[in-house]
Amino acid sequence: MTTAHLAAPATWRTRLGGSLFALGTVQFFVVHVVVQNAWNHPRYSWWANYISDLGAVRCAPVLGNDVCSPLHAGMNTAFVLQGVFLLAGVILTADAWATKGNRRIWQGMVGLAGASWITIGLVPEDVNLTVHSVGALPIFILGNIALVVAGSSASTSNRPVARASAMVLGVIGLAGFALTILAVANPGGAIGVGFAERVTVFPLQIWALVAGFGFLVRAGDRPSR
Repeated sequence: MTTAHLAAPATWRTRLGGSLFALGTVQFFVVHVVVQNAWNHPRYSWWANYISDLGAVRCAPVLGNDVCSPLHAGMNTAFVLQGVFLLAGVILTADAWATKGNRRIWQGMVGLAGASWITIGLVPEDVNLTVHSVGALPIFILGNIALVVAGSSASTSNRPVARASAMVLGVIGLAGFALTILAVANPGGAIGVGFAERVTVFPLQIWALVAGFGFLVRAGDRPSR
C-alpha cells in the first residue's frame, strides 16, 4: 500500500475533526447570545452571572443570582453539542499531530473536558448542583492544563499556530481559574464571578476554533516523526 493511499483517509478525518472543533465553539457562542438576550427580569450579565445560569430550568435564585432563562433547553443542548464536537474533534484529529511527545496525555485531557460539557448540559445547576459543579471541574482544570501541555509538547511542533495559541490560552485559563476561586470566595467583591469564569472556560473553546480552522487550511500536512 502506498503512502498516498494512507494519507487520503487521514486528510478527510482531519478536515472533519477540524470542522467539528470549530463548529462546537461557533454554535456555543451563537446560542449563548440568543439565550442571554431572551432574559428580561433580570437581565443577564457576563460580569455577574455564571455561564450555567443560562441552562437553569427554573426561575429562582441560584448561587446568589436571580436566574430566569426561558430558552434554557437551547443552552443545555449547546453545552452537550460543545462536548460532543470537542470529543469527536480530538479523536478525529488525534493522529494529525507529530508522533513525538506526549500527545495522548493532552488529547485525553481535552477529551475529558468534552465529557464535562456533556455532563453540565445533561445536569443543569438547579437540577443537581453537586453533580453539575463536580462535572464542570475538568473544563476548569484539565482543559487549561491540556493547553499548557500541548503548548510545550513536541507533538504540536507541526502545527505552530495551534502550539503557540495553546500555551498563551492555557496560561490565561489557569489564571482565570485562580480568579474564579477568589470571586467565589468573595461574592460582591472586585472580581465578577461571571467574568472570572469566562476567563477560565473560554480559552479551550477559542483554541478549538483556532486549531479547527488550522486543520481545515492545512489538513493534508504529514505529521512529523
